[in-house]
Amino acid sequence: MTSDICTEGQFWNRPRHKCEPCNTKYKIIQGYEFTENCGWSDEQQQIESPYRPCRDGTFNNGSQVICQICRSCSPPQLIAFACKSTSDTICCKQGEQFLKGKCRPIPQPSRTTRITTASTTVHITSSVASSSPSLSPQHIPDSSPSPQSTSSPTVSHAHFIGIYVCFGILSTLALVCLFLFVRRRTKPFNKELKKCCNGASHESLSKKGIARYEQAVSYNIINDGNNDHETGLSHLLAPEVQVAPLKMVLNNLDVLEELVLVLDPDISGAKNTRHLAAQCSFSFAWINYAYSMKDHKSPLVAVLEGVVTKNPDWTVGHLAELLNAIGRNDAVEILAKLPAGV
Repeated sequence: MTSDICTEGQFWNRPRHKCEPCNTKYKIIQGYEFTENCGWSDEQQQIESPYRPCRDGTFNNGSQVICQICRSCSPPQLIAFACKSTSDTICCKQGEQFLKGKCRPIPQPSRTTRITTASTTVHITSSVASSSPSLSPQHIPDSSPSPQSTSSPTVSHAHFIGIYVCFGILSTLALVCLFLFVRRRTKPFNKELKKCCNGASHESLSKKGIARYEQAVSYNIINDGNNDHETGLSHLLAPEVQVAPLKMVLNNLDVLEELVLVLDPDISGAKNTRHLAAQCSFSFAWINYAYSMKDHKSPLVAVLEGVVTKNPDWTVGHLAELLNAIGRNDAVEILAKLPAGV
């Protein structure tokens, strides 16, 4: 005792000269109780803390100044929640659970009955309470198909729903596979087109140039090569174009773009810029280097610039003869678009 005047749970209020309950000075806290005389001496000195935690087997839910002894559950009741420092023991009967502040019956687990028809098995789940009567054999329909069976419409409906779902999944997978196949087939063409169009000239190729490329690739190059030497170049190039300097091709961006689009790509069965460079006495290593820089500059442009530098007296006719020699009269036809008399 810290006070010789007041009893436990009270403290000496010296100004008023009387004992007062501890809860008039301090707030009641759950899980705790007041110490003797709230820790105050008769001389109004705080000797110890006003609170102490509840001992084992006691509790305080915030309504008492001292901890209360926990209750015990007597049969047939069972402990639903054990006692703790802030709440008392909760007891419920067997088959009950404490829910929302009350002891309530535990729901019975659902029971599944299998009903089998001629082609489909249907699962019917029914919630069976403890007070419900048990399901007798008379309640289960006969497994043989009957027009009077109440489950027949449900079975038929479920059967068709399953068919529709499977058909929808298969259709979706087929469309996805088709999309991936088309995308994979078109990816090499787009990659080759992008590489070819990079650095064809000092300005990027326009949409018009891409359309010309698609048209040029469709030429029957091999058939043209079979008829290379039937006639000369006089029927393809005007005399004024044949004697024009080779630099004229580099200066005419429209013609140069078309030549790049038909000669730079590596197309099976057709000779290209690689063969033209070999005809111009460029080494194999130089040709490979030119193609390795294809993303930055067209190999054909590099070949023409090199020829003009080494042989400034070359004419368009010289280039046409080389193209004719490798069986690319389709490229000679593009040279014919050069303006005559310039």
